[in-house]
Amino acid sequence: MNSKSAKLNPEIERLDSRDAKTWEELLLEAESGIEAGDARAYARNVKPCGPKGILNLEVYLRDGSAEEHLLCMALFPGRRPHYRPWMELFCIREAAAGVSYFGSEVEDKLLEFLCAGLGPGGKIFVEYYYDRETYCGLAMGFPPAITRQGYKLFRLGFTWFKDWYFSEGGHEGGQKLQGERPLDEAARRKHMQRIKTEVEAFLERSEDWKLEGEALEYLLRAKERARELLAGIDS
Repeated sequence: MNSKSAKLNPEIERLDSRDAKTWEELLLEAESGIEAGDARAYARNVKPCGPKGILNLEVYLRDGSAEEHLLCMALFPGRRPHYRPWMELFCIREAAAGVSYFGSEVEDKLLEFLCAGLGPGGKIFVEYYYDRETYCGLAMGFPPAITRQGYKLFRLGFTWFKDWYFSEGGHEGGQKLQGERPLDEAARRKHMQRIKTEVEAFLERSEDWKLEGEALEYLLRAKERARELLAGIDS
């Protein structure tokens, strides 16, 4: 793809130069591609969406000679001082180019790369419709931070979560998990205390759950993540 397609439009250039440079570099690197094991994920069709500075793009995955569409994204670099940056990942395929996405190195590398563009107060929305473990965990009442997807976001610095299990209008898209980074240390401590309380209550009430099959597997993995999370908070 021609790198000129990743040039920021006038709305985005209203940001201060530090943010503009960060996001422009992020997009240019995304077009070049992100290595994940034997696979390579890269952006295509980067284009403005409306007058508010939002960019839409598609992510493709190549593994050897195979190449397939993996997911779609919307990016908003923010507008100081009132609007913080956010990004949304949607239409995520369970597998592309012969690679299973959820739980893969591709997923980890892509999230790590993308979240580098989000500072304090930055938000990410990740659609979980085909992410069965996250979907089922949220449906069973697991705290978002210890679901499969939520725990990945927690380890990337997101401490406030919202489960968009029911869209509230005509343009929000599908079910998604929102993660938000704290604005400052005081907010981080407040969020961590809330997460700790939720997770401790979950561990206590789930002791009486009688599950089997994949539901039991999901519960056991969530409990393991819960213990790791609590150990990290307490330390």
